[in-house]
Amino acid sequence: MSQLLLSALAVVCPNCDGYNPPRAEVCASCGTSLSEAPATAKPPPSRTPPASSAGKPGAGVSQSPLGAARPPGSPPGLRPASSRTPAPVASAGGIPLASRAAPGVAAPRSPAAPLPLSRPATPAVPAGAPPAGAAKPAVPASGARPAPAASRFGLAVVAGSTKGQRFKLPVTGCTVGRTRGAILFADDPFVSAQHATFLIKDNLLHVRDESSASGVYVTIPGAETLLPLSFFSAGQRLFRFLGKLEAPPPLAGRPTVYGAPVPPGQGVYGVEEVLVGGRSGRTVVTSTALLTIGQANCDFSYPQEEGLAGRHCELSFTPAGAQLRDLSGGLGTYVRIAPSVDRPLRPGDRVRLGQHIVQVELMG
Repeated sequence: MSQLLLSALAVVCPNCDGYNPPRAEVCASCGTSLSEAPATAKPPPSRTPPASSAGKPGAGVSQSPLGAARPPGSPPGLRPASSRTPAPVASAGGIPLASRAAPGVAAPRSPAAPLPLSRPATPAVPAGAPPAGAAKPAVPASGARPAPAASRFGLAVVAGSTKGQRFKLPVTGCTVGRTRGAILFADDPFVSAQHATFLIKDNLLHVRDESSASGVYVTIPGAETLLPLSFFSAGQRLFRFLGKLEAPPPLAGRPTVYGAPVPPGQGVYGVEEVLVGGRSGRTVVTSTALLTIGQANCDFSYPQEEGLAGRHCELSFTPAGAQLRDLSGGLGTYVRIAPSVDRPLRPGDRVRLGQHIVQVELMG
């Protein structure tokens, strides 16, 4: 090799593969003499472990750091400019052979070849379980709730556009309305979005008015006490009991309004008919002890009115209010219940919700 080339090429240490300045005699990294490789120098890793060189030709030829034969007489520690250091070979565990740590020191994990993960132990299969791979039975979702059990109470629609339908109530009760609830009367303009709730308490069915616009009406069991400004219904007619009407007190310095004298010991009571939209209709004011409603010969008479009996109901006045008595023979006289008050119901009772009437039944 020419002296010009030796002055330009770096000297590679045969022990640590470190690069040294041209014509260097001692490795700057490990101190190994570069004039002649020591007997204890470690050969660099190779792809194929070299077989024993005893008795083979070329055994006395010195090896370069790349494992290539170096011709005799060439300066030690030089490598050709076109040579490259071979990449370390990965072992079975995924760790490069050249990067294995000393005993007792954890070896770094190669990002290119991660160590295999250990699989968890297979749990024991209980006796009677289906074999592996068999279809598993359907399990209900954790958020799904079973359907509530049905009660012994039911509702039958006896009037309205859905006449003939029957509903069996769950033990948790249900809500009735036009757009919200388990029972919907979507085409009834007199039913509120959430009109009423049927609920079961103490093994009895109750109904509650959910502050509806038109109210909830229940048939009376023979007779019912009415307070002033109470509503009641007969057939398709709605009435309001006004109570006892007192004459306004005279104003000081003003004349008294002329009128007929009130009979001694009697009061004056008023009942008015309520029209669609809450308007006041015909009003009857009487000082007699009894007021009647029916088809004919009554204080409020509606000839051939559907759902009205000839003498449907009557009011007998008391100092505190009135007593409403049903005389319809099964057609029913209804009173409006107060909002948010649970009204108990019996089998056969009827409830008016807008233009719909439902009847309470016992179902098996």
